Amino acid sequence: MEWNKSELGENQYFHWSIMSLKHLLLILTLAIAATAVDAKNFYRFKDSNGRLVVKDYLPNSALKSGYDVINESGRLVERVPPVMTDEEKQAERLRQEKLAEQQAKERKARLHDRMLMRQYRTIDDIKRTEENQTASLEINISILNGHNKTLEKKLTSLQVSAADYERKGKAVPKSVLNQIDATKEQINENNASLDRYQAQVEAISEQFKNDLIRFKELQAMRVVEQYTRDQTSMPTTTKIVCEDSRSCERSWKLAQIFAHENASNKLEIVTDSLIISSKPKTDDQLGLSITRIPDKEDSMQIVLEVQCANNEAGEKLCKSSTIAELKQEFVQYISQSEG
Repeated sequence: MEWNKSELGENQYFHWSIMSLKHLLLILTLAIAATAVDAKNFYRFKDSNGRLVVKDYLPNSALKSGYDVINESGRLVERVPPVMTDEEKQAERLRQEKLAEQQAKERKARLHDRMLMRQYRTIDDIKRTEENQTASLEINISILNGHNKTLEKKLTSLQVSAADYERKGKAVPKSVLNQIDATKEQINENNASLDRYQAQVEAISEQFKNDLIRFKELQAMRVVEQYTRDQTSMPTTTKIVCEDSRSCERSWKLAQIFAHENASNKLEIVTDSLIISSKPKTDDQLGLSITRIPDKEDSMQIVLEVQCANNEAGEKLCKSSTIAELKQEFVQYISQSEG
């Protein structure tokens, strides 16, 4: 292919222009960099008299009290805190350790919350799991108690036999004494095992009690979210907000009285944050669940959930005006003023 002279000249001119522009940008970049290198920083700090001063050098005293790095325009470049004393360093280490421990605890709690909501659907699921975990321990306790009764009868018989020998002025045979000691030792070992098993049962019971309460709190939070979005979809639920700890404590006491008077069956669980009655046993019975969950600042939400029988008649009851009136009575009752 042959190039026209004029076209060749234009191409060369364009190439030269591009190269010149690149050189110009490079020169400007180097100039800016050089300016940045030559730019002088100043140090602003308080002197020994507490006056704020600016220097172009940094005395050792400023390292202890802290200082600001500013540029020639007086803008803050960096703020350097005071050098900490050994005591302050130790206090900061302890603060960081405590913060890390608290964060780890919160992460563990969040994981546990997710586990609870994945593993269980109802509080009955939690109760069944607790029963399953304690069943084998309860069997062992029953076996040991039965064995101890047998050993105590044997011990009584041996002790009577030893007393007979003594009344007759005879020495108690060594075999009888050995049997008495061995029986006492076995009873003591059984009692130690009983204490150990019982401690395990109590630990499991306490853990599941806490799990149940937390599960209901999480459920109540979900209910509140759904109730806030659409009250009509929650015919068996209502809530109130108490504004401070004093009014919340009073409302919670009233909620317990309300549950006692309106639940069809006895209250199974009553804690500082949860009230649950027994489940409905017939079509016309009602179960109540009342949960207290933290809200903004010192306020709390008290959430009522009504439970009907798990059948067609119970479903009809839960959608009836009876439940609507009960919810209204609940709000009015625990919101009543003192006097």
